[in-house]
Amino acid sequence: MSYLGRYSRRQFLKGLGVSVTGWSLASFLAACQRAADALSGVNAAEPTKQIAAQGAPANPALNLVNGIPITSNEDFYTVWYSRGAPPAVPVDWKLRIGGLVDNPLEFTFDQLKTLPAVTEMRTLECISNPVGGELISNAMWKGVRLKDLLARAQVKNAGIYLKLESLDGFYTGIPIELGLMDNSLLAYEMNGTAIPRDHGAPLRCLWPGRYGMKQPKWLHTITVVDKPFLGYWEKQGWTNDAFVNPNARIDAPKDFDVVSGATFTLSGVAYSSEAGIAKIEISADDTDKWLEADLTRGPSPYVWTIWKWSGPALAPGRHTLYARVTEKSGRVQTKPQKIRLLDGTYPNGTDEMHSILLDFRA
Repeated sequence: MSYLGRYSRRQFLKGLGVSVTGWSLASFLAACQRAADALSGVNAAEPTKQIAAQGAPANPALNLVNGIPITSNEDFYTVWYSRGAPPAVPVDWKLRIGGLVDNPLEFTFDQLKTLPAVTEMRTLECISNPVGGELISNAMWKGVRLKDLLARAQVKNAGIYLKLESLDGFYTGIPIELGLMDNSLLAYEMNGTAIPRDHGAPLRCLWPGRYGMKQPKWLHTITVVDKPFLGYWEKQGWTNDAFVNPNARIDAPKDFDVVSGATFTLSGVAYSSEAGIAKIEISADDTDKWLEADLTRGPSPYVWTIWKWSGPALAPGRHTLYARVTEKSGRVQTKPQKIRLLDGTYPNGTDEMHSILLDFRA
C-alpha cells in the first residue's frame, strides 16, 4: 500500500466533490468519515498501524540489462506498514514453515543460502500506485523457489492456502497454487547485494503477476492452512487477488512541457498482468486514432516494458497526449475518470490511462 497516509480526512472529503442533496450535513460527514477510515486502512482494533511510502524517481540513474532499466536499491520505491522505521532483524531470525505439513521446517539465513538458488529480474508495483505514479521499480533478485521448500515440508492434502507473517506485524495470504509456481521466490539478494533493511531484509516474497500488497517483506513465518486467509489490507476491503492491472506511464516529455520542433518523442515504462503486453499506443485529444510505440521487452511478463514513439509535431496549441496498454489477453486500459477515490486505485488498483498536456509551438 502507499500514498494513503498522505490524505487527511478533510482532503478526502474535499476531493469527493459530490452533492449532499437529501442528506443532512452531519450524516454525510459521518458517512464520508467511515469511508475515509476504511479506505485509508484505519482500524479501531489497530490504531497504531499506518503506512509510509516513498516513490522511485521517474528518471533515476539506471543500469541497463539487455536494454531494460534496473532501479538501484537506493532509488527503489519503499512501502512499510508499521509506525516508525522498518523492523530490525532479530539475531536469532529463522524462517518457519508449519501448519498443515508433515515435516515442519526452520531455516536460518545461512541455511537458506545453501539451497539451490535462482536469479530473476522482477518489477514490483504498489496497488495504490496512482496513474503515472512512481511506486513501481525493477530489480534483479536472487533467492529460493518456495515450491522447493513446500516440497520439503510435505504439505498435507487439506492445505490450500498459505498464511504469511512479517516482522513488522503485517500479514496476508495466498493460494497454495501461487506459492507452487516456478516464479514464486523468497528473495534474499537485491541487485547483487543482501536485501537492504528498507526492502525486506532478510527475506521477502516475490509472486508473479501480483501487486506489492501480496508480496510481504521481512518474512518470518509461513503457515499452511485449510481455507482462504484474509490479510490486513484485504480486511479493509482491498482485493484479495491483487492482480496487476495494465498501465503505461509517460516519463518524457513532462506535463506542460513546450514542444517547438518539427517532431517530438514520447517515452516511458509499462507493466501488466502475467498475460503480457501485446502493444502500447499513443493518442492525442481523445481521438480514436492510436499509433503504436516501439517496445523493449523484459525477459518475462513480470518485468516492465520500455516504450518509445516519435512522430510529427501537432498543430500549435495545447494538446492532451495519452498512452495505453493492450494486453495479449485483449484487455485494454480505460480512460481516466473524473471522480476518483484515492487516485482510483481502491480496491483493485487502477488501469486508467496516463495523460500529459503539451504546448506545441510552431
